[in-house]
Amino acid sequence: MSGRIRTLLIFVVPSLYLAATLLYSAWQAVWGVQVDPESAYTMNGLVAAAGYGSLKFDHPGTTTTLLVELIVRGWALVSGAEDIVAFGLKHYDAITWAARTGEALVLTGALLAGGLIIGRTTRSAIAAMLFQAGAFVHPDAFHYQMVLAPEGLMAAFALFGMAMVVKAALDEQAPSTSLGVVSGVIFALGFSTKYLYLPQALFAVCLLRNRRALVASMITGAVGFVAFSLIFNPGTITRGFGWLAQIATHKGQYGEGEAGFIDFGTFWSNMREIVASAPLVPGVYVAAASTALAWSIKSRSRQDPVSLTLGAAVLIYGTHLVATSKHFALHYMLVPWVQTGGVLVLVVVLLRRLVPAIWRAAPSLLAGSLCVVTGAVTLIDARAAALQSSALNAIGARLSKAVVAAGPACANVSGMFVRAPENDMNHGWDMTLQLWGDRAMRERFSAAYASDFTVPLLDHNIYTHVLKYDFRPYSYAKLATDYPCIVVRSSVALDSENAIGLLALKLDHCEIEGVHVYTVGLACAKVRDSFLAER
Repeated sequence: MSGRIRTLLIFVVPSLYLAATLLYSAWQAVWGVQVDPESAYTMNGLVAAAGYGSLKFDHPGTTTTLLVELIVRGWALVSGAEDIVAFGLKHYDAITWAARTGEALVLTGALLAGGLIIGRTTRSAIAAMLFQAGAFVHPDAFHYQMVLAPEGLMAAFALFGMAMVVKAALDEQAPSTSLGVVSGVIFALGFSTKYLYLPQALFAVCLLRNRRALVASMITGAVGFVAFSLIFNPGTITRGFGWLAQIATHKGQYGEGEAGFIDFGTFWSNMREIVASAPLVPGVYVAAASTALAWSIKSRSRQDPVSLTLGAAVLIYGTHLVATSKHFALHYMLVPWVQTGGVLVLVVVLLRRLVPAIWRAAPSLLAGSLCVVTGAVTLIDARAAALQSSALNAIGARLSKAVVAAGPACANVSGMFVRAPENDMNHGWDMTLQLWGDRAMRERFSAAYASDFTVPLLDHNIYTHVLKYDFRPYSYAKLATDYPCIVVRSSVALDSENAIGLLALKLDHCEIEGVHVYTVGLACAKVRDSFLAER
């Protein structure tokens, strides 16, 4: 196969990924189902662009915040905005869309650059495409690579880092010191994106043939992470590791619940669900462990870079499996998922060494067929999820219009998870300024919203038990004197604990498409009739 044809083939998967992810993004309204966590990073990026630095350290998401900050600063500069806070709030949703697109472009670049590296190292376009198939091994991986969350950029760093690992393991020459430096930089960026990237440090075994490269990688990775964090997100160093310790020493989510590391009541069932959700992935890692062990026994060598790298990959997968089974959310497996293709390339190489008589193309064709089937299933599942979330978001938007039509003079209050287009900024506020902002910062954002928007932003927060008016704390008693009627939308039924004083008023209640609607001074049936008329 000529070099030109090989290069063209390597462009196929990144092009497919970019087209698929942008189409998928178009079906995912930023104010809808995915408002958590996207709004948190949009708001945090705006906070940083306003000169306050990052207020989030809990993932830590430093590179994600920086991406949003660059978008806000660049766009505001081109537009000549006088107040960057008002500008950011006015274009809040568009900033999220732009950041999603930025993440998609970065990951597409990682797929392309990684594919070219693998293709050049193995002299095989099939190997390069196997590596790139990691982006499609699971619907959750595909989803979180797109949305504005740390996982998007983490996947890009993991993929490009894996390409460096495969190159170091397969090159006939020992890894260069410059390769060690590049690997360290990638690790520093990946770890700054999400703490779950830490097990990637085990891949340093691929550099053992050149101790200088190994040392350079370790120094660059450690110093790079600390320096990058201190410049862009100091809370990562000063508070983030304390948050991790809290999680590690408590059985519940986010450091909650009783003391202890693992709740065995859910641990094993979580692990079974993880394994069953992406059967190709554990199969590849079992094959990695088996071939690495077989080669070590056959060659009687413990210094082989390929088998050492596969062993590290298996340990990384196991670490993520245990961590995710404890602190359960399927997408926490994203790093070993997207690196499955790179691991598969090394398995195929080692399998050919173990069985030289095997038809050379057979392992690649088998692996390629499995990847094609898995990728097709992922895209089919992703399409179904996109259609489902689009339908839910359409209901939320329709209900928002119905509320305004039924009570144009009413106070329009909404909360999380009712998919109200006008409410998405509140989640970002709650996850940044509400938790870690000072009074002056909060007042600046509140005043900017009030001066730039004619319709007040009213939020009923069932978690913090606070009613907000343009981000400021408020009360239903005062709201009842300000407006002739009130309409409140909630994702859950309200009670004395989460009603924030609303139950003290004379209420009417109805449920519309799973959303609880409470009205004061207006019949709830009028909102329902307005909703039905919006069809």
